[in-house]
Amino acid sequence: MKDAAERPSVSVVIPVYNVEKWLPACLDSVLSQSLADLEVICIDDASPDRCPAILDSYALSDRRVRVIHLPENRRQGYGRNRGMEAARGKYVYFLDSDDLITEDAMESLFSLCERDALDGVFFDSQVIFDSPELEAHFRDTYQSTRHGTYPDEVVTGRELYAAFIRQNEWTCYVQRQFWRLDFLRENGICSPEDVEHEDEYFAFAAILLAERIRYIPERYFIRRYREASVMTKPFGPRNLHGYLMNLKEMCGFARRHALSGSDVDANIFRMYERFSHFYPALRDDPHLMDWFRQPESVAMLDLYRVGQDFKNYTGGWRYLSDGLLAEVRAADHVFIYGAGVIGTRTYEALLREDLFIDAFLVTSMDGNPKARYGQPVREIGSADIPERSLIIIAMKEGFRREAEEVLKRLGHTYRYYRS
Repeated sequence: MKDAAERPSVSVVIPVYNVEKWLPACLDSVLSQSLADLEVICIDDASPDRCPAILDSYALSDRRVRVIHLPENRRQGYGRNRGMEAARGKYVYFLDSDDLITEDAMESLFSLCERDALDGVFFDSQVIFDSPELEAHFRDTYQSTRHGTYPDEVVTGRELYAAFIRQNEWTCYVQRQFWRLDFLRENGICSPEDVEHEDEYFAFAAILLAERIRYIPERYFIRRYREASVMTKPFGPRNLHGYLMNLKEMCGFARRHALSGSDVDANIFRMYERFSHFYPALRDDPHLMDWFRQPESVAMLDLYRVGQDFKNYTGGWRYLSDGLLAEVRAADHVFIYGAGVIGTRTYEALLREDLFIDAFLVTSMDGNPKARYGQPVREIGSADIPERSLIIIAMKEGFRREAEEVLKRLGHTYRYYRS
């Protein structure tokens, strides 16, 4: 055992809540690592089951285990932050208390970071399911490995992030990341607290500030799918709140660090899309949390406010002509004809100018959603389109002529958006 003044090689931080069935296997996978020089910081998040006793038992039998008992439940982000504050290791790894890691994970990642003087490493995972039913339902929902082409060398975090975004393989899971602790502390990188989806902001901030980073296609992390876990429970108001908080944090981070570009845009707008997609379905839920019932929270959650935040982040970049924007501003009502990729791209461009629409229009509702980005989707033949309405055709060239014929027949004013 090292002297107390010396730093362990790695600190493994594990928030723990209501997982007594799976906790021993998680701890055993960490304590049996081929790299013995580590500390395991377990945050008992006021767990109501036998987890506190299990943790204390492990701490008594292995001096590398330290337990912090919280007086009340504060969720994973808070626990990870408290664990990171207590950590003494040169590197830190965050693990969930129902998951596992392979026996060589910490040694391999530590050795790579030491050899290449890295701020962090991204890697892959494998999946286990607690039942055949869970496997049938979730086997195609989790991206465990990446299949793109990535540099086999040290790069900046921004370069690696751009490669992830370009190949649609960005994942925010902190369990698939390994970080130099001083890098996180020096840059003030921590998890949003008391919210869901805290990984989204943490990973976004960390990778964009890293100066030396690598990705290796090794499956060190073992994700467990079980009933009633974060990965399998139904979407609800807490998820909505998490998306909003992460969106605001990401916009603020990008502004503070003067970050811009299509890669940064893509992840920020993904948060906006997720929030706006679920907001209409949940805004009137009678069982929403107390924060959602307060007048100031309702104002904060309004989609217009979120759109304004996104506009402020992007600096009002325009993808529509000045002439078309002037017509949109002059119109009493605005509709987008097309609810596909080009239609949503048009709406994004309007949001960046603080402009909004009455609805998306489609020729037929067959195969189309009832809402897109929080705005209704209406079939054009039965939609109520008032006078002084402007309709923007936003669809592929091959469908443009058909759309124009429909609009001419109905006597509507329209313009064509070229993406």
